[in-house]
Amino acid sequence: MTADQDAFKAASAIPGLSPEAVQYLVTVARGEGFYGLGWGNPSAKTIADSKAFGLTGFEGKGSNNWGADQGQGTAGSFQHVDYHADGTPYVGTYAAYKTASDAAARMARILLKPNVLLALSMGDLHGAVMAQHDNDYFELAPEKYYSAVVKNYRALLQNLGWPNLLLNPANISPTAPEVPNSPLPLSFGFLASEWGPPSSGVLSESDLLAHAENYLQGTPDHAEKENA
Repeated sequence: MTADQDAFKAASAIPGLSPEAVQYLVTVARGEGFYGLGWGNPSAKTIADSKAFGLTGFEGKGSNNWGADQGQGTAGSFQHVDYHADGTPYVGTYAAYKTASDAAARMARILLKPNVLLALSMGDLHGAVMAQHDNDYFELAPEKYYSAVVKNYRALLQNLGWPNLLLNPANISPTAPEVPNSPLPLSFGFLASEWGPPSSGVLSESDLLAHAENYLQGTPDHAEKENA
């Protein structure tokens, strides 16, 4: 099974979630670090910064932490470098989970608040993202985050053969990216070129992991920064 299929299976097993909520949970988790797989592929900068704190940078590998949530999980916790708004590194304590199902359930509790679920019940992807932002889930400009969510949702429509429950024409924000029905370069959110080498086609899983690690740590790709 692919990472997308594994994540969908874990999310679908959560009792009481509507199909729309399952789709949204998987979509957001894909963009928040590729279902936690980014922890096992740290950048050179993360490794270097980790060493300054006596860490390796690989502590989160296998943690099943989908949303970079801090605290304690079903498998305890791990230490990992994080960054203040000014870029200063520090060590944060992140939750570790025994299974992907545990991680999915935890992320569902954090993500799927009543206002998000209400928007999803109406098939309103844009409204769900705006509600998520209202809940202080992310600090990125909402429309940029929405574009990333749309891009990941479209990728999952293609990869998993989902029924389209959330991109109804009446509910698509005019700021959503226009994407034709063909394989595409993934270029928004954690897949944007600032987080890793740009691609003219669909990124490989190893490239996805590289992008995800940089996105998780808020550290743009070194080569991209040099070319800026």
